Amino acid sequence: MADGAHGEAARWGIEYQQRVGAFFDAEDFAPIRVVHVSTDRETMGDTGVAFIRELVDMAPEQRRPRAFAVADFRGFDEETFKFLLPGRDLAAQSEEAVAALAQLGVSTSHAYVNDHSVTAPAFGEACGYSGTPSVIYMNGLVGARCNFEAGPSSLAAFFTGRVPRYGFHLDDSRRATHAYRLGFNPNNVAEWGAVGAIIGRKLNSYWSVPALEIPDKSAAVLSLNHMALNLASYGSIAMFHVIGVTPEARDWTDAFGGPAPTPEVLTQADVDEFLDSWGGTGEKLDVVALSTPQLTITELVEIAALLDGNRVHSDTALLVYAPREIKAAAERIGVAQQIEAAGGRMVHGHDFFATFAKEIRESHNWDRLMTHSVKVANICAGYGYRPRPASIEQCVKSAIAGKVLP
Repeated sequence: MADGAHGEAARWGIEYQQRVGAFFDAEDFAPIRVVHVSTDRETMGDTGVAFIRELVDMAPEQRRPRAFAVADFRGFDEETFKFLLPGRDLAAQSEEAVAALAQLGVSTSHAYVNDHSVTAPAFGEACGYSGTPSVIYMNGLVGARCNFEAGPSSLAAFFTGRVPRYGFHLDDSRRATHAYRLGFNPNNVAEWGAVGAIIGRKLNSYWSVPALEIPDKSAAVLSLNHMALNLASYGSIAMFHVIGVTPEARDWTDAFGGPAPTPEVLTQADVDEFLDSWGGTGEKLDVVALSTPQLTITELVEIAALLDGNRVHSDTALLVYAPREIKAAAERIGVAQQIEAAGGRMVHGHDFFATFAKEIRESHNWDRLMTHSVKVANICAGYGYRPRPASIEQCVKSAIAGKVLP
């Protein structure tokens, strides 16, 4: 590949990956079958689209893929984004990237694996994923093996069919480093997200691997997903274990590869303090963004039921994000129509924080935001919003009231 015998794209890809591998002291490469290319338009910019077009312009034999790639980028909801950013045609801009990726052979019809509409790789399988939530989901919940791959890294893996073998491709890196125990059962995904945020802030290291014991081992995958993506958002963590639940943690000894330390106990009071610290109770509410991860069909049904017989306050925007395929399913059973009839907006495309959220805030003069996603709160605080994470029920009821309800 480095000699160019397998095409110019593979030559570029393997040289890029060799530099990454040398930086992380990788001894060799791990072969992969599946790649995820993260391609939100704000991150890619015009330069990223131009680079993809350069690859497209190569002769087909110069850019032959050696893995199957999916991308979460499927275009923006044209009607909603005309409302969110009236002076910018995001639908047209998104189509540039979608068309270019499709010409390379990247499937652009799916969401993130942790949006539960993409089949995950097998236990122990190496893969090249760039989506932060998907990486920790697959390491911790699926037991597949991957690192946080930057956009160019995952694109390189698409052409080479391999990734540098370092980090969470190695057994030693996957063993737990810290022990925690939940002294309560979280009541909703916002509380699960808070658990992830609290541990993430404590550890704040890519190489930390927390192990957690929970009272209820039947916790829903969606709940653990919210915890996982906030471990990543608040602590750059890419791997975790839940004792007796996740694939590599049948017990404490299994998770640590030997004796475990005494777990630190997290309480309901810890979670309440974290959520309450965002403030806002009683204040005028500008926008509710239910995204990250985008919603499942069961969550959309819950929102429709909460809105039944009610109306979103005229001063508040309720944005409900779902992958295009899930949104279409909700339309087929009338749930999307119920949400929109009550004044909510069903949105497909990238998550709220990844679609020029700062520009949206400035365009609408929005200030106070509510979300069920602790990750959205974390990121949007950096864009000038005053966010408040809460349960879906609390978010929807607040949207109806037009103010932040306790």
